Amino acid sequence: MSQGFTPEFLEELKYKCDIVEIISQYVPLQKKGGRYFGCCPFHNEKTGSFCVNQAEGFYHCFGCGASGDVIKFIQEIESVSFFDAVKYLADKVGMPLPEFKIDPEYGKKKERRDTLKSVMRDAALYYRNNLLDPEKGKAAREYLSARGLGDDASKRYGLGLSLDYDGMVKYLRYKNYTLADLFDCGLIASKENPFDAFANRIIVPIINSMDEVVAFGGRIYHGETDVAKYKNSTNTPLFDKGHIIFGLNYVKRDRKQGEVLERLILVEGYMDVIALGAAGIYGAVAGMGTALTEGQARDLRRLSERIYVCYDGDGAGQKATGKNLDTLTAAGLDVRVVTLPDGKDPDETVRSEGKEGFLKYLDAALPVIEYKLKLIEKASELSSLDGRAKYAREAAKLLKTIDDRTQRAVYVSIVSKKSGLSEEQLETSITGVKSGVQNLDPPSRRPMTSGGAVEVRQADARELRAARVVLASLVRKREYADISLVKKAWLPMAVHVMIFEALCENKDFSIGSIYSYVEPDAEVDKIVGQQLPEDGATAKKLYDDCLICIADGYISARLKALNAKYGSLTDPEEKKATVLEIAKLQKQLGSRSITDKQ
Repeated sequence: MSQGFTPEFLEELKYKCDIVEIISQYVPLQKKGGRYFGCCPFHNEKTGSFCVNQAEGFYHCFGCGASGDVIKFIQEIESVSFFDAVKYLADKVGMPLPEFKIDPEYGKKKERRDTLKSVMRDAALYYRNNLLDPEKGKAAREYLSARGLGDDASKRYGLGLSLDYDGMVKYLRYKNYTLADLFDCGLIASKENPFDAFANRIIVPIINSMDEVVAFGGRIYHGETDVAKYKNSTNTPLFDKGHIIFGLNYVKRDRKQGEVLERLILVEGYMDVIALGAAGIYGAVAGMGTALTEGQARDLRRLSERIYVCYDGDGAGQKATGKNLDTLTAAGLDVRVVTLPDGKDPDETVRSEGKEGFLKYLDAALPVIEYKLKLIEKASELSSLDGRAKYAREAAKLLKTIDDRTQRAVYVSIVSKKSGLSEEQLETSITGVKSGVQNLDPPSRRPMTSGGAVEVRQADARELRAARVVLASLVRKREYADISLVKKAWLPMAVHVMIFEALCENKDFSIGSIYSYVEPDAEVDKIVGQQLPEDGATAKKLYDDCLICIADGYISARLKALNAKYGSLTDPEEKKATVLEIAKLQKQLGSRSITDKQ
């Protein structure tokens, strides 16, 4: 079961959603033989290397390695969660989600949400027309222009204008919406005293990743001093601050139009995003005033591997930066931290220094560890012995979080020079904090799978490649691939074992089914995209060699463990049994017959 859905439901959904038809809505495809080809939507290319296999229900790019089924394609292209991708496709083909089949109120709830979305869409159009009105919107347009936001930026971000307290209410009531509709959308604060919650402000539509208006932000422009500068929607049935990232839809739109996104820029507010966009700096996004959640970080990871955190240069901005760095790093993003002049925000910086001036700050951005080391240094007095000791202690705590030994060695060298401690002393301090754990490199295999405990062992790149060939051959049901000759213990990664178990349990399992049983990740993509020789004899020899490779990898690991264990044994009988086991494994390792290795 994947994220609450049974494999049977997911298979039916994918059967009803023709992968070629769905992908063709985003990528022009041309049929060549039994497959379809086009330019990959996930990286920039002129010669199409993006292949869609309609029969087996998956896509693969030979350029960047992107692979998946129709659900994963929607996840990646629309930057939505697995659940939302399933829901999007299910709505397209009229399949109710399993949990909704037993909910008698589901139809009413869906109808209600559709009504609220319609209210927000019409409200956004009303506000937009106000701003475009030659007379009524003149003062607001002049204000925006003075901030460097011309007609192009206004159009791109759908900016609007609230003229008064009752105009929007009257317009939407004329459109036959009820006061309850407006209240549930957060457009009015009270049904008893209905007035525009964003009265007399420039309006910024808050749009979700599916291009739906779900909330509004409003900014004063007359220079008022007795009201808040900004006013934003409260949480509603359509809007949850913890789930929305402002600007995500524009980034997706740019990517669909062929823009290559090398990086994201995370800023504090929507006006920063708009100001950067007006200056020609795209790829900026903003949270909605709350700390980023793990889900939001994953949404950002789908769009780019690298993100620049560029919050305001004041104390509050630095505090917000610290809150979000660990969340972004944990999501697998390559995070860089941008430092702006004290007190300035991205909006002010790009207006005063221009596009090139702002980009210089991006070029000077620091990796997370280097940024945190600078903060530690700033908080320590390196001119005193106590200050250097404090710096070394805090730096060691930070460096212990680095698993890559080479990367850690670089930073140890830097800290050594600043603290006066030797690199050996620092390494001792770090490993001491690590409670004596010697091997900091993560194992290539998880200790547990759905089938129970699995022995942890390191696997080299050759063994991993061999496992992918074996699994790809089994999934594609090649006639030479006999699953009865494959032992689960031979497989070097937990995800390999999960796919193998699914194959054993389901005779109808196919390569298009993989994502119904395991979570999408880079290793699964490599298995899906694994190319096998067309020639039968060549393919069989490759498969046989790869099967022996993973079997020998397992046997070698067992031998190494037994040899290490033997030296500590004292019981004669146990030593004798261990010697016999070692001899058996050595014989298996020396054989080229796969049956001898069972």
